[in-house]
Amino acid sequence: MTEYYLVDVKSITSTTPRSNFKVDQLETLAQSILSTGALLSPLLLKQTGAETYEVLAGDLKYYAAVRAKELDPRKGEMINAFVISPKQQEAAVEQAALLSPTPQPTATSDQPTPAATPAPAGESDLRITNLESRLDEAIRDLKHSQDRAINRLEQTVNDLKAQLPQRVEPLDAFNNLSLPELAQKLASANVRGKTAERMLKSIEKERKKTKFKSFTDIVERVDGLGDKRMLAIIDTWSGMY
Repeated sequence: MTEYYLVDVKSITSTTPRSNFKVDQLETLAQSILSTGALLSPLLLKQTGAETYEVLAGDLKYYAAVRAKELDPRKGEMINAFVISPKQQEAAVEQAALLSPTPQPTATSDQPTPAATPAPAGESDLRITNLESRLDEAIRDLKHSQDRAINRLEQTVNDLKAQLPQRVEPLDAFNNLSLPELAQKLASANVRGKTAERMLKSIEKERKKTKFKSFTDIVERVDGLGDKRMLAIIDTWSGMY
């Protein structure tokens, strides 16, 4: 099975020496890779380990990718390639030879280099279209993954908000909290024991008549609650939020 990947350049090796290729040719192709962001004709690789590969076809392109990484380690870190399964390697190499019949020039050759036969315009357009399609698909996948992550984060934030205790203003506490809840809040203001019991009974009795309208109203109507204690309760409860 043939798979298309973006492969880390440092995980690829070649049995062909880099010195076989002209420096200026590698430089020109490396600049082109950085400009376009990819090889328009991907490498053919075979897998040699969990995350290691060897060039089946395209040694010139491989060394140009190495040079691109040297020029810009970030942009040149990954290169596009087909990873060929063992059963298909022979056919893949044969196809690559048919598509690139002209031998790659070497630095040691004294023979003039014949002009490369340009690929038909339709074939080049198809390769570019396929590459653009794959890149668009990868971008869509990344966007979907990002959207899912954002949704999960928002749900987590909402769940945490729901678990936070709701703020209750002191006057609302006297009017609306249950007696056990109110006893707990009074204890936080150091009002406990018989004093708290007397106040709670008085609060329960007065709330049945009518709600408290102000802190002064509470002090006047609740047994055992004076101005100083009321101020201490308000300060304590306000500092809890």
